[in-house]
This record gives sequence, C-alpha cells and structure tokens, in this order.
Amino acid sequence: MPSYKYRVIFENGKIGRGKILALNKAQAIESLKSEDVQPIMIKRLKENKKRYKRFDYNRIEKRNETVNRIKRKKRKKIDFKNMKLSDLRTIEFHPFTRVNSKDIIAFVNNFYILKKARFNNVQALQSVYEGTENPVFKDIIEDVLIGVQAGQRLYATMQEYPKIFPTMFISFIRVGEESGTLDTALLHARDYVERSIELKKKIRGAVIPRFLQFFGILFAMLASVVIGVPILQMVYDLFESTKEVPVATMAMLNIANWLMAYWYIPVGLIAIAVGLFFVYINTPKGRYKWDKFLVTCPIIGAIFNNITINKFFQAMLLNLKNGMRIQEALEVSKNVTKNYYFLSAIEAGKANTLLGESWIAPFEEKKLFKPMVSEMLNVGMKTDLPEMMEKVNEYIEMELNEALIRFVKFLPEFTYLFVGIVLIAFVITVVLPIVDVYMGGFLEVPA
Repeated sequence: MPSYKYRVIFENGKIGRGKILALNKAQAIESLKSEDVQPIMIKRLKENKKRYKRFDYNRIEKRNETVNRIKRKKRKKIDFKNMKLSDLRTIEFHPFTRVNSKDIIAFVNNFYILKKARFNNVQALQSVYEGTENPVFKDIIEDVLIGVQAGQRLYATMQEYPKIFPTMFISFIRVGEESGTLDTALLHARDYVERSIELKKKIRGAVIPRFLQFFGILFAMLASVVIGVPILQMVYDLFESTKEVPVATMAMLNIANWLMAYWYIPVGLIAIAVGLFFVYINTPKGRYKWDKFLVTCPIIGAIFNNITINKFFQAMLLNLKNGMRIQEALEVSKNVTKNYYFLSAIEAGKANTLLGESWIAPFEEKKLFKPMVSEMLNVGMKTDLPEMMEKVNEYIEMELNEALIRFVKFLPEFTYLFVGIVLIAFVITVVLPIVDVYMGGFLEVPA
C-alpha cells in the first residue's frame, strides 16, 4: 500500500506532520478528516520496503510543540529535560551561519520571478524553500510558509523575524498585499535592501575611519602622558633642577591618573545620560521632538528626510496605480515609516482630503517637502499624479545622493576639528617639555 507524507492543522491551529498508508490520495484525505484535522498538504512518497505505522495525532502534536519551541527564536527558554532523544535528533544547530543581505535579495528575486509566473504565495514559498542553501534562512522560510498555509498574511509571518526582515521591507510587502500588487512591491523591497546596503557602506566608509583616527590619537596622547610625564619628572629630579615640570603637563597627568583610578564615574555618568535620553524619547512628546530633529537638522536631517520621502512615495505609487483614492493610499502608505513627525503630516494630509483641501499642505508647513517637490505634486494633482510621483522620486534620489556627498565632505572637517584640538593639547603638555629636556633647558641648578 502506498504511503503519503502529510501536513495538517489541528483544532487549536497548530501544525502537525506525519506519514500515512492509503490506497490513494483521496482515501488519505478522508482518513485524516475523520480524525477532526484539516489536511493542508498530501504528497505520495516513493515506494520502499519499509512500512509506516499510522501516527498518533496526540504524539505528533507534542513533538511539534517541542520542535517549534526550538525553532522559534522568540522563545528564549527550551525545556530540554522533557525532550526525547528522537526530538534532539531533529534539531540542527548552525552557530556560525547567519542570514545576510545577499540571502534576502536572492529570496526576493526568486519569489518575484515565481509570482510573475502566476504562482500563489504557498507554491512560490515552497519552491524558494527547496532552492535555499542557507540552513538558518531555510528554517525561517519554512516557518513563513507554514504561517501562510495556515491562512496568515505573508507580511504577518515575516514580522516574527524583525532581525531578518527590516521594518520597511515588511511594510512594502504589506502595502503590496493590501493593494494587490505584491510582485511590484517585491521589486521595491529589493531595491530598498540594495540601497540600504549601499547607504550603510558609504556611511561606514566615512564614519568609522574618522572615529578610529580620533580615538586612536586620544588614546596615544593619554598613554604618552601617563608614561612620559613621570620620566620627565625623574630627569628633573635626577639633575636637581630648579625648574619644574610645566603646570599644563602635570594637570594632564593628574587628569589621566584620575580617569584610570575612577573610570567608573565618567562611565556611569555617560550611562545615566544615555538612559535618561532613551527614557525621554520613548515618551510621545520626546519621540515627536526627536523624530522632528532627525528629519529637520542640518546635513544629517536631509538624508533621513529624503530616505523617508522616497519610501513614502514608492508606497503611494503602488496604491495609486492600483486604483486607490488618495485618502486610502495615505492610510496604507503610512506603514513605511515610524517617524512621529512625518506620521503627523500624513494624518493631517488625510484630514485635509476629507475637508476637500490639499494633502500636500501639512508637509509644506512642517518643511518636509521642498518647494520644488510641492510644486511638482500640485501639478500632478491636476494631471497625472502617479506619473509625477515617479519624477519626484527621481528628484528625491538625486537629492539624497547630494546629501550623502555633503555628509561625506563634512564629516572629515568635523572630526579634524577635534583631532586638531587633541593634537594641540598633546604638543603643549608632552612635546614641548620633551623638547625642553632635549635642548637642556631644564639644567638650571641652584647656585
């Protein structure tokens, strides 16, 4: 008798797997339904000599609870004491394997191709799952597949893995599902991941070397003070010079010694300040002011604002092209950002559409849109808004690149200012006394 591999949903909504003997697929489905479970996958196995006994559903449910407890990363504690040896054999540990951006991009590309080929979400995920080589990412795709098979939305299952799928990535998927343009949303999500990678590389390339340079010089100066100044003092004492080590040098030595002896005081003060800052920005008022600062401050604000506008317009395009009204498009598109200041402009824009006023005005008042962007959108409202938004997006991307160039140019100048201050202090406190010793200026002995 042929054997079939199956996956079922129990009454409590949990997923079970197993194997069953039946004359055909129809009989296997009827047998499973007679046990008050809903089959969601039946697949015939290759014929072999081994015969499978029918699984007890209670045992399958208990086993799957244990395995899911291990696979789900959100579960922190695992009851190893109550696990069976057979359960331990099903666990695969990959401590040195991680999911990187290339895996996500490959996943999106393959998923997009299958969706264009008119695969449904379950079929597409199943195909992508079988072709994924990364074992960690494969387990995640399997969990997403199980959730979709159980009737969940694709974005809802991805939300369980925020470290793998960024918030904005999930927002694009959500917009695509709700607007019926998932294939297009996948392209936007892929572009977002690629641009994020490029943006991170540019910022890291500009920031990390400057900070390493600054802290390297600072550490070298402190080490020179701690080691070199006592040697200078010893030379002065050895020749019984009437001159003393310069006051600035001794002051720097005292500061360095105090930091080494009581390092926990400045560290504690910094930790308290950082903690208070995070407590404040987690309040509605603090979060609103902080988000306002992020999108309106000089240089860096232009980067954050252009990134947010770019994502927002991409989501609006998906919704408007799908036939949504502006108010509905604004409601769905607000999911692409968590910036309270930007969200307040979206809510004000929605209210204006109900009153028959311009939804663009709140963005102008909050200085989120430049005059050129507002003018282009106003023209688009009278002609073809989606087409105009595409042109505005091109303009925003140009503005973002220019903002990045300005940031890359500004950062070295900013860090060089602090490096110069540190070097001047180093010369005054360490270099000049060393030169004085070398030139013999300390050899003023008493008469």
